[in-house]
Amino acid sequence: MQPSAMEILKKLDIYEPLVKSGEKIYNLKGINHRGREVFLTSYNDYAIGCFGIGIHRSLLFKFLYDKCKMQPNIKFELGQDIRSLTDLKATSDLLIVANGSHSSLRQQVPIKQSYQLYPYGCLWTTIEDDQITPNQLCQYLKYSQEMFGILPSGINENNKRIVSVFWSLPIKFKNTYSIDNVLEAMKFYLNHENNNFIEKINQANYSFAVYADVYMKQYNYENIIFIGDAAHGMSPQLGQGANMAFLDSYFLNKVLTENGNNIASALKNYTILRRKHLRFYSQASKFLTPLYQSDRVLYGRFRDLLFTISKQMKFSRKISSQILCGKRTSWIRNKEIEY
Repeated sequence: MQPSAMEILKKLDIYEPLVKSGEKIYNLKGINHRGREVFLTSYNDYAIGCFGIGIHRSLLFKFLYDKCKMQPNIKFELGQDIRSLTDLKATSDLLIVANGSHSSLRQQVPIKQSYQLYPYGCLWTTIEDDQITPNQLCQYLKYSQEMFGILPSGINENNKRIVSVFWSLPIKFKNTYSIDNVLEAMKFYLNHENNNFIEKINQANYSFAVYADVYMKQYNYENIIFIGDAAHGMSPQLGQGANMAFLDSYFLNKVLTENGNNIASALKNYTILRRKHLRFYSQASKFLTPLYQSDRVLYGRFRDLLFTISKQMKFSRKISSQILCGKRTSWIRNKEIEY
């Protein structure tokens, strides 16, 4: 979770338990295959004491779900396979589509849109560990062809500290990759004195995640609204997925309140309100992702050179941290999101 969504967490009264159950992240460090630090992005460059929160998504869901269950006017109908919006649209005052970037429901509305899979996905898992460096996301990089990340992610249901581990992999190898080769490549980047952690990554079960770039010219159609990745799926490179979904829900509530629950007017205003912020992060994601995940060595070399220079300059560190925090809305103007 990034600072731009933390005000919303406070309004929902889940900020304190989330901070307690997650792990504060102060820095993002990138180290290349030669052991050289390529980048170091600090939240402190944005504001003193600023931080992100590493937390497992299932725990974040639990906080929200428990909060919803406390509301007497919320009814849950689980296990429903929704294939068509037509009937729901006719029987609902407002229909919110929030079923992720691979949603098949987008195609059922006449909105200009696009859906394109990123050529790289990732293997990921979570591991119980109390030795990995705290409060820091560390990424190990070999040009743009290899990326190995370790993110402290708070505690699990057993009250044990966990870290999330991910390895970038082309989706064309989704069904043919060798886990032994991946594990051997991971070990190359690890300090071999940390044999305990190496053993844990050997024993872990991995899932394969596939990401997509999703574009919609507008997010509303009549009484239907698309939010989260279903409306604007991006690469996870900027760490904005859940963050943007929180902001979407906040601004949806805001326009509904301000428009006296006039659904049609509110949803039009929602698209206007969110368009600039989401457009900026979609563009940033498209620019940055090939620098980390691509078959072209040149992209990785360019990234290493660019970030090695920019980390020496205060103004570029400020912009980088502002983007990381989820605050920026423009490439040119130093303008931030307004709540």
